[in-house]
Amino acid sequence: MGTTTPIKAKSFTQPDVKIPFLKTIDFPLVLIVLSLYLFGLVILYSASMPMAYYSSIPTSPWDYVSRQALFGLVGLAGAFFIAWIDYRVWKKFMLPALLVTWSVLFLVLFFGSFRHGSTRTFFDGSVQPSELSKVLIILYLSFWIKGRQENLKKLTFWVIPIGFIIGGTAVLLALEPDFSAVLTLVMISSVILFLANLDWKQIVLIGLVAALSFFVIIRVTTTGSTRWGQFITGYNDPNLALTQVKRSIESVVNGGFFGVGIGQGTVKFTGLEVGQSDTIFTVIAEEAGLLGSIGVLVLFLLLLWRGFKIALESEDMAGRLIAGGISSWIILEAFINIASLFNIVPIGGNTLPFFSLGGSSLVSILTGIGFVLSVGRVNQIKQIQERSSYSAVVDLRWRDRRRSVPRTRRPASHGRQL
Repeated sequence: MGTTTPIKAKSFTQPDVKIPFLKTIDFPLVLIVLSLYLFGLVILYSASMPMAYYSSIPTSPWDYVSRQALFGLVGLAGAFFIAWIDYRVWKKFMLPALLVTWSVLFLVLFFGSFRHGSTRTFFDGSVQPSELSKVLIILYLSFWIKGRQENLKKLTFWVIPIGFIIGGTAVLLALEPDFSAVLTLVMISSVILFLANLDWKQIVLIGLVAALSFFVIIRVTTTGSTRWGQFITGYNDPNLALTQVKRSIESVVNGGFFGVGIGQGTVKFTGLEVGQSDTIFTVIAEEAGLLGSIGVLVLFLLLLWRGFKIALESEDMAGRLIAGGISSWIILEAFINIASLFNIVPIGGNTLPFFSLGGSSLVSILTGIGFVLSVGRVNQIKQIQERSSYSAVVDLRWRDRRRSVPRTRRPASHGRQL
């Protein structure tokens, strides 16, 4: 009787897979961001013409564009550096970063530049700490909630700690004063808590707190009550609306569908306030027309889509909250800016992301994009490794099937000898 040949079982270990950076980057999101950034520089050149023309010192629009482009390059370099690093590494730096942010927001009250009725910037408007604080709060809340997600159903567990974090930051922003940043901070925090899969009672509570914050600002603060009154007046009678609103409507009429051409607009020369920053969408509406305006809105919506796609693909709660929170923040800033110009919401002082003149705003937004890309890279690396592991296992099984296992052979039968 023959004997079977035993096959030694091989232990399969998946080797470390080195995955190139470009293979894991979300190129659609990168293209959307670059499109907004480059078009923003083009529009800024046109929007800054009046500022350069009426300046007391010889200057040109290129001075503002080159400065903005430099901040943009710094922000893009930072975004790709952050995207290259696993976002989860930053968790251990969140508490020191929060304390540093609070310190800077405190110092700006004493050493900042007084501009437009508030003290919120350093170096004559070049650095605005409140913009960077928005990114930090999103990151801090995302990691904090991730570490305590099992207890989020207990209302008393998270209300006081998160209330202290948000409240402490809001107080410092209100002292500048920067009430638009306070409202933005409250709304961003509400979005993050909403995405954290709370129950409906807690979501209702968050909505009530956000509404109460808005009510307090418009009733208690002089700036808030003034802007609310201007909004109601313009809503009742467009002829009595703010100059920004009138100029925005005029720009839409002048621009028509295709616009008058980049650099050919006239509204920016006829009393448009801060056309290079808060009201820059007015320049877009006149010079790029309805077509260009819709194109900008579509790009912002595509950015939101990519951000939420990355968020939904993440198996880590912190990753979901970071990607969803930062994407929502950018779109929220854009919505408030554009809507306020047409008296849909009160004037908030929010800048238009990627377009408005301001280095801190651009760098903080691109930094946030870097974290979204990092979450996307972690998702892609995990998927690639899972596919590689699956392919290797299938290949091993295929090779095993090719091995021939010797069968027991019967001895040849011999006929009886007669």
